[in-house]
Amino acid sequence: MQKRLMSILILIVGCLCFFSGCGLDEYYMLDAPITILNTPTHDTTFDRRYFSFQTNESGMREYIGGDSAFRFLGTAIYYKIYNNYSTMSSNDSSISSLSSSTNYSAAATAVIERFGFKQLGTNNGTITPLIAATGANRTIYIRLMNYQTDTEHSARILINGVPLTVNGNAVIPRRTGNTYSFDFGREEDDDSENAIPTESDSTSLGDVNYNSTFSDADKKIWYVDLYAIAVGRDTTYTPYYSNVLHLGAVTIDSGEKDN
Repeated sequence: MQKRLMSILILIVGCLCFFSGCGLDEYYMLDAPITILNTPTHDTTFDRRYFSFQTNESGMREYIGGDSAFRFLGTAIYYKIYNNYSTMSSNDSSISSLSSSTNYSAAATAVIERFGFKQLGTNNGTITPLIAATGANRTIYIRLMNYQTDTEHSARILINGVPLTVNGNAVIPRRTGNTYSFDFGREEDDDSENAIPTESDSTSLGDVNYNSTFSDADKKIWYVDLYAIAVGRDTTYTPYYSNVLHLGAVTIDSGEKDN
């Protein structure tokens, strides 16, 4: 019996030495943004057609700079354009189910890979992620479209009430590739910039989920769905994603100049 116990102890010690020598893979968890301040819906009036939330960075300060093997990069904004409201709702329900699962990054994977959401661009180039990490929780305001010439309802991105800038210039939201705006109803003003989404965009830009059946009889209504996701990477540049925060969806009428 003593010899048997000794053999078992030797085996256990040997296994512990093996694992401590080889090391175990490290896995990092990112704090997801959780505080939503304004969630637009398909029937929101023009004055509430903006997205607002708070980043969740204060608990990730040790992963910004320094000697950490992991880097918290910031908060990315992903969007998708739909012409069928039911399709959008169905996809959002699927993502919501995943976001409440034990595999907390499954929802982000679905947003990016399964449903093909794209990172929001700007007129001054793509910023990846859009909201760079600082270690402080901040209030984010995003309005995709312009309403008349009213500055309060202009397309813009604000961080704690201050415009997001690149080289000193305030940026304006753009679709992926940074060429096209979300002012679909102003196509005749500038066809190259305010182009209405098309079926071919589903493959060329990848930011449109096109359904042969529009939700409206006139085929002019589009919906833009947004998610916020905290992102990071390790020393091998493997990307890490937090759980997702659904920011809502706005309606854009391509038959109207102001939205």
